[in-house]
Amino acid sequence: MENKEMTAKEALSYAIHAEIEANEFYLEWSINTNDPAAKKELQDLADWEAQHRDQLTNIYESRFSEKFQRNPNVTVEPALKVKADEFKDVYNVLRIASTAYLTELTSAEFYSDMAKKFADDEELSKTFSDLADMEKSHMQLMLKRYLRLKEDLSGPLML
Repeated sequence: MENKEMTAKEALSYAIHAEIEANEFYLEWSINTNDPAAKKELQDLADWEAQHRDQLTNIYESRFSEKFQRNPNVTVEPALKVKADEFKDVYNVLRIASTAYLTELTSAEFYSDMAKKFADDEELSKTFSDLADMEKSHMQLMLKRYLRLKEDLSGPLML
């Protein structure tokens, strides 16, 4: 869906779908890893996405006086559909951090675009702007974790 054509309802719905899929992605990935550090990272990421989903759902339901219904036909950013089993190797914690960084970057860009698009709607613009800021802080956290983990690994890094 083209961002410029979205109504407020469509933008909120799309954002909720994106947060649901990100949450499911991280949860599935956490189930498929035996690495305790990776499992913790992934569960933390899933929790962030669940908080965003809940915040957006509350706004959607309050604003439109209807319960949000997930639509199986909504297609969200393909990067969120990466299969968890692709990361079962020695560098999986590093890959979590790098994949999460890119996912948070994509989300921050989307939310920033939506904040600008709905600048005339104070509540929606602020919500999207706040979410963009949160995603940017998550990006920085993932970058710091990635750099710290990379430094801790000995030998050449093969990604």
